[in-house]
Amino acid sequence: NDLGGSIGGNMESAFQFSNPSLTKMEFCINEDFENGRDKEVKMAVNMGIQIDRSKVDNSAKVSLTLEIGKKGASDPFYVCATEMAEFRWPDSLNMGMIEKLLNQNAPSLLLGYLRPIISQITAASPYNAYNLPFIDFSEK
Repeated sequence: NDLGGSIGGNMESAFQFSNPSLTKMEFCINEDFENGRDKEVKMAVNMGIQIDRSKVDNSAKVSLTLEIGKKGASDPFYVCATEMAEFRWPDSLNMGMIEKLLNQNAPSLLLGYLRPIISQITAASPYNAYNLPFIDFSEK
């Protein structure tokens, strides 16, 4: 069953990125957290996106920072992690498309790299692995 196109052919996007890298990771257990066995803990996830566009070429460094939980007795742990990559695009893309790619596609891609890191770090704690929910970047 041919789905059309090939991976190495014309399917490649004009919007390219460097290997994403973890640029910040802070994790700590909150010793004062009272673990109620029968209650599910809901932790706030705060997110920040930073876009540093180059003044010399069609590129930008995009960073996604996630903060999960708070330091203190209200949450079992606190995580703050940042993933960054450099994105490039050809002259042929219009400004509206570039903005959409930088504000929606880039953070979504970076989230995909942060998700297993956060799951693995939290799984190594006394608590269960924390699986990041999907985030809709189109509201930004």
